[in-house]
Amino acid sequence: MTLSIGIFLAVAIVLLVLGVNFATSLGISSIVYLLLEGIPLTTVVQRMFAGCDVVALLCIPFFILAGDLMAKGGIAKRLVAVCNMIVGGVHGGLAFVTLLVCAVFAAMTGSAMACCVTIGSIMLTYMLASGYDNDFATSVFCAGAVLGPIIPPSTAMVIYAVNANVSLTDLYLLGVPAGIYMLVALCLVAYVVCKKRGYKGIGRAAMVCEPGERLTFQKALLAVIKAIPALGSPAIILGSIYAGIATPTEAAVIAVLYSFIVGKFVYREIKFRDIPQLLKRSAISTANVMYIVASAGLFAWVVSRAGIPTMVVNGLLGISDNPNVIMLLIILILLVLGCFMEATPILLITIPMFLPVINSLGLSATHFGIIMTITVCIGFVTPPFGTVLFTGMTVSGSKMHRLAKNVLPFIAVMIVMDLLVAFFPAITTWILGK
Repeated sequence: MTLSIGIFLAVAIVLLVLGVNFATSLGISSIVYLLLEGIPLTTVVQRMFAGCDVVALLCIPFFILAGDLMAKGGIAKRLVAVCNMIVGGVHGGLAFVTLLVCAVFAAMTGSAMACCVTIGSIMLTYMLASGYDNDFATSVFCAGAVLGPIIPPSTAMVIYAVNANVSLTDLYLLGVPAGIYMLVALCLVAYVVCKKRGYKGIGRAAMVCEPGERLTFQKALLAVIKAIPALGSPAIILGSIYAGIATPTEAAVIAVLYSFIVGKFVYREIKFRDIPQLLKRSAISTANVMYIVASAGLFAWVVSRAGIPTMVVNGLLGISDNPNVIMLLIILILLVLGCFMEATPILLITIPMFLPVINSLGLSATHFGIIMTITVCIGFVTPPFGTVLFTGMTVSGSKMHRLAKNVLPFIAVMIVMDLLVAFFPAITTWILGK
């Protein structure tokens, strides 16, 4: 390793430890390397622009805006009512409802944060009123929020597809069975805990009938009819992509238009005065993501020029040439990084390092994409810096040490599912028909 590379990595690590903004840390460390190597600083602008100048990335701001419109437009409330009619009357029914709604909401927004805030705010009140412990209730909707970027549409998958040059549609397809398996696994954990603690549902009629009224077929049908516009969103988004009618970016634009129409003219919960604030919030969220993408584009170029991917390939293959051993090592590295970093920067930094390893072993880059997506998304709820945990704490007032204790069983089962997807590819790749 040359002196320039050593200083470059040291600067990046020191800045991160000092708490400097992640994107800024990547940018500064990259500039230090350029100065040491005598490379013109005009490269900074060129590489940062090139990192963002990708057509597929256009879907990110539209999906962010669609998620904000759905959260504001009352779509989540209708989904909760329908899901409660399906599973609300059993042991742990409210936990099941929370996880199921998170899965459906994920198929609309692809955002863990949107899932956590929107569904958590709705379901926490019901769970607390039914005797659920506040920390466990928070852990349920935090764990469910992880489904957001696993079930398409997903910003994490967009970033992987762009940087690994694989089909985003194929990656989205793999996310469907992977997300369903994860949902089932989370529900099993919730059932075991709820059964042990005696947590029950509130009855299937609770959210669609007045107190004391019975759930009739007519009332159930009316609730479903009211929710049809909400349920139509994932069908339109994913259906248009998989049917080849629209690209992911075009589907994101459709999602924005559909969400606005439903929220404004069907459910009438979006006011025209709300639009400037919604646009501002979405613009800020998009800017945050694209700042990281731009800085990571520069960082990835420096990493590639410095030959670090080759070092990683040689280092990992020097440990073992067994694909299963290498895959396990990569998953462990990503899980550790997830304890301290967000999903987007982890992907942008590690894809150029790990992808050559995967290619050298003859493994599928598309299948590796779903493995990376699941693994980095587990980091959303991994202490001590899981961003969804902090979001959940804001919603419920829970404390980190108590929330971490309750979310550990969910993390454990997520890791198990991640390993199953990694080492038994057929459980997800069957959907591609390849």
